[in-house]
Amino acid sequence: MRYLKVIAQDRSGQGAADIVYFEFYEDDQLQRKATEADRQRLKSFSKTYLKCAWYNRGEGEDRHLRIFSQNPSADGTPETVRLHFHEGPTINYKAAAHDLDNDGGLEVILSSDVDNDGRADRTDRRRVASMAREFLKLGR
Repeated sequence: MRYLKVIAQDRSGQGAADIVYFEFYEDDQLQRKATEADRQRLKSFSKTYLKCAWYNRGEGEDRHLRIFSQNPSADGTPETVRLHFHEGPTINYKAAAHDLDNDGGLEVILSSDVDNDGRADRTDRRRVASMAREFLKLGR
C-alpha cells in the first residue's frame, strides 16, 4: 500500500504547528521525502492540515496523518481516499472521502472531529474533502 505520511511539529513551543513534513511510503518503507516541488504542490493541503491541530510538540513524529487512496473497481481511478490520524502505531481517528459514481467528484465524506474543536460538523467534512482532493492531485 502506498501512502503519504504528514508530520506537523511545534518546534517554537507556541502551541501551534510551525512546520510540516511529507514522506512518501510504499508497504511501510520510506520511498522518499518531499521535494521542494512536492511541497509547493501540497501548499493548500498543508494549510488545511494545520487547521486539524494534529501536531507534535518539539521534533516528535508520533502524531501524524497517513493518507492513501483505494481503487476497489481496479479501473485505475481512486474511488476512496482514507485519512488515518495516528498517535504512534495507534489510529486515533479516521476519515474518508468516497467517489460513489467514479466521476472524479467526492460525493460522501465521513469524518469525526478532525479539527479537534469539540464538534464533528460541516467544517470537518470540508477539511477532509479538501485534503482528499489535494492528495488526489499528486497522482496526476
